[in-house]
Amino acid sequence: MKEANANGDNKKKHSLILKLMIFIGVAITSINLLQGLILSVDLKKTILKDDLNKYSNIVHAYVISIEEQFESYFSALDYYVNADIVQSGDEETIIEWLYDHVGERNSVFTRILWCGQDGIYYSDDRKSGNIADRSYFKAIFNQNMDRFIDDPVISRSDNSPVVHITRRVTVGGKTLGLFCGVLTLDYINSTINNIKVGESGYAIMIANDGTVMAHPNTSYIMNNNFITGLSKGFEDMQKATSAVVRGESGSQWVKGLNGNAKDLIVYETIPFTKWGLLISLKDTEIFSTINLTYIHLVTGAIVSIILLLLISGLLLYASIKPLSIVESTIRGIASGDADLSKRIDVFSNNEIGFVVQGFNNFIGKLQAIISEVKDSKEELKTAGEDMTASADDTASAINQIIENIENMRKQILSQHSSVQGTAGAVSQIASNIQSLERMIEGQSAGVSEASAAVEEMIGNISSVNNSVEKMAESFDSLRTDAKTGFDKQQDVNERIKLIESQSEMLQEANAAISSIAEQTNLLAMNAAIEAAHAGEAGKGFSVVADEIRKLSETSTSQSKTIGEQLNNIKESIGQVVAASTESSRAFESVSVKIDDTDQLVMQIKAAMEEQNTGSQQISNTLHNMNDSTIEVRNASKEMTAGNKAILEEIEKLQNATASMKDNMEEMAAGARKIDETGTALSDISNKVKDSITKIGKQIDQFRV
Repeated sequence: MKEANANGDNKKKHSLILKLMIFIGVAITSINLLQGLILSVDLKKTILKDDLNKYSNIVHAYVISIEEQFESYFSALDYYVNADIVQSGDEETIIEWLYDHVGERNSVFTRILWCGQDGIYYSDDRKSGNIADRSYFKAIFNQNMDRFIDDPVISRSDNSPVVHITRRVTVGGKTLGLFCGVLTLDYINSTINNIKVGESGYAIMIANDGTVMAHPNTSYIMNNNFITGLSKGFEDMQKATSAVVRGESGSQWVKGLNGNAKDLIVYETIPFTKWGLLISLKDTEIFSTINLTYIHLVTGAIVSIILLLLISGLLLYASIKPLSIVESTIRGIASGDADLSKRIDVFSNNEIGFVVQGFNNFIGKLQAIISEVKDSKEELKTAGEDMTASADDTASAINQIIENIENMRKQILSQHSSVQGTAGAVSQIASNIQSLERMIEGQSAGVSEASAAVEEMIGNISSVNNSVEKMAESFDSLRTDAKTGFDKQQDVNERIKLIESQSEMLQEANAAISSIAEQTNLLAMNAAIEAAHAGEAGKGFSVVADEIRKLSETSTSQSKTIGEQLNNIKESIGQVVAASTESSRAFESVSVKIDDTDQLVMQIKAAMEEQNTGSQQISNTLHNMNDSTIEVRNASKEMTAGNKAILEEIEKLQNATASMKDNMEEMAAGARKIDETGTALSDISNKVKDSITKIGKQIDQFRV
């Protein structure tokens, strides 16, 4: 836990509210920028469309005004065309009349011309010349037009650019001649220059061939042509100029005529002519309204972003504040304080409120579990101490058993030597008995020797009997100690089972913790789904749902860690159970071996008692032999028979002694196995004690 806390403390804390505020700010800014971009594009199109309509209407209005002026120019010639003198058809009279009425000329005209079918004109300023090659002459006489306005030409009388307003004169349905009023381009240019559109817009008039007729820059007049290429640098004007001379109307963006970036050209054809009226406007003036609208949009967007961020920040702070309390409480538990008695007050009835309520329920459940575990800790500690004491007692008893077995082994080896000596003595007795009949004179010495040998044998048999009795007493003590060790081992097994049961309770509690984490994760998934349904407005809560999901994953990870520790404890308990079971089996094996050995000892004791009886009989017989030599032969025969019995008993005693020796070897091996098992049991007991101490330290960190 300390390591986990250290790792958690080393991580830099990032504010969820700050992240959400940045996310919301970026989202709101992006939305406003996108909205502003869409609005600006639509607004630009709308304003441009409105401006084009407006400027087209202005151009059309000026075209109508120019048409009315041209109509007035034609009307000014009515005085000449409808004069009575003209109907006489006398050209000389008409010329004289023209000279006499120079004062009646309209001020817009510089002079009035009369021209007959011969192409010779006469003006009211008394000048004349040939105009048969002029377009207005051909229009009247060749094309039979009633009125005509030609393109600007250079006057042959004063070399100035002029325009001719021409009317046909008919007498009797036949063309007699024409009257023509001469307009200077200066007059037309002054009229066009009076046209003002906006702050910087100006008008241009283009002749049918693309020649500039009127322009604010007078150097362009009659010197620039926007169709034929005479005006280098104004190639963009060719399209608009060609369209207007074809009788079309419209607009076009062109390279700035006065050095500015772009100009908007709005054009329309003037009636009675193929001239074009063009209005040029700077892009800065057209886009000034758009730029002002952009400023208003940006200002409104900034204000709305600030207000939305303030409102969102307050709402987020109020909504996420309970999570901060949850975070501080969890850190308190994880840092080692582990106060499980703390609870968080719930004031909201939303998803975060339910998460806080679930956290309180989880802490309450964990508090109850840890309380029970703390109560069980003392029992585990006592059980561990008892188990250690039992293991120590078992080890002491095993050491005592080993010492007793070693003493018994020495006594059996001594008995084995005595039995071997007895066997040799009996063999010697048999040899003496065989030669007794031949050596009767040595009977007395042989009987004495036999008596001495029998007395020695009786002494050895008594010693063996004493050793066997002590062995029986040792086996009784060993049986009692083995039973005590077995009972204590059973008590240890029962306490280990209690520990295993409590470990299962901890696993159930951990499963409940994992279930709560899964429910929290499900809640986070539901919140994320609802946030997704809410669209842009739910993106902030989607981040909250993600944080809740991360909290659930952390709880799941902690639950997994606790589960792994519980599994380790369970495995240790399983090892203790296995070792305890093996120890119980060893105790049972020792008890069985002790019973078998006890039976062998009892058999040896019975045989030795029989041996003692036989020896007494031999001793009595030898005394009788000393009393009566006559009875020696009879006694010799009886001794032969007795010797056979002795040999048989000695053989049995040898076999029993060998069997006891083998059994003692098995008992020694069993004792060593018991010693190893006791050592393993002691190690397992120490491990269990250490595990219980470690669990106690972990549990003591929680305050309930």
